[in-house]
Amino acid sequence: MPQTDLPPLPDRPLDICVVGPGAIGGTIAARLAQAQGTGGIGRVSVVARGAHLAAIRDHGLRLGTPGGTTDVALHAVGDPAELPAQDVVITALKGHQIPPMAAALKALMAPHARILPVVNGLPWWYPLPDGKGGHRGAEEVDPGGTLWREIGPERAIGAIAYLGASVPEPGVVSVEIEGYLDLGRLPGAPREDVTRIAGLLRDAGWTIRETEPFQNSLFSKLFSNCSLNSVAALARATQKRIATTPALRELAADIMEEVRALATAEGAEIRMTTEKRLHHAETGPDHAPSTLQDLRRGTPMEIEPIFGATLALGRSRGVPMPRLELATEMLRAVEDSRALG
Repeated sequence: MPQTDLPPLPDRPLDICVVGPGAIGGTIAARLAQAQGTGGIGRVSVVARGAHLAAIRDHGLRLGTPGGTTDVALHAVGDPAELPAQDVVITALKGHQIPPMAAALKALMAPHARILPVVNGLPWWYPLPDGKGGHRGAEEVDPGGTLWREIGPERAIGAIAYLGASVPEPGVVSVEIEGYLDLGRLPGAPREDVTRIAGLLRDAGWTIRETEPFQNSLFSKLFSNCSLNSVAALARATQKRIATTPALRELAADIMEEVRALATAEGAEIRMTTEKRLHHAETGPDHAPSTLQDLRRGTPMEIEPIFGATLALGRSRGVPMPRLELATEMLRAVEDSRALG
């Protein structure tokens, strides 16, 4: 979606705030903070809560990687209102956690600011037809269009994280699998700010891809998440178990092909074959997808951002997705039963 009347980023070091410094956000924030004051990176701050916030304030954020462990000093607050207006805001929250923060995020952003929502699933800024000749975000990730209205999709830069990380205890982030970030925008939108922010992240040690069109990266991630995450949570099975159990493998493959059909309708290309993706699941680490991790921890599963919003896009484009729809309704029932319990 093309930008309209959006001021350029200022020609000075940029102040960056990471909202939600968990596994992904904490890794991003720590690496930016280590490069603070160099390469155009201004002050780096985080918005955290609870024991994680207290530990970061008291001892910094401990970042463990395959190469070693480092304690990183970070300016941490519990309320975004404690910070001055920021040039770049990176949200690393679950999809359902972002809409309640719309007003706080808007207040945190300078008039020229950009926002990078690093999420699993369909992001709130991805345009669906609104039935009136315009566009809106999926209701499942932007109830009532609050984020679309208060922040605006033109401010958003697509961001997808590919790495394995966890928070084993408050104040500690452990990176088990080094990866990269993929940044981009939809066709027709300016990319100067994407290039600049990508450069800042590279200065902080990140491997950055700038995918064009960004839909290719977005739907390639949905291709895996919609299938393996849903089946893993329903079956309480790791991805290796899914790939080596014929009935589960068939269900995951069917959902992958439904997402591929949706990607095609959106003008995107998923280059990996279904068999190759399942082969990676079978031969790679015995990984528990994030939805299964949420189920095991007793925390809310990301049903609507990953599955519900994808189904909404499918309905808007007339793409049938019966297997994903069935899996989604079953997961909603599981979540409802947990609430009742």
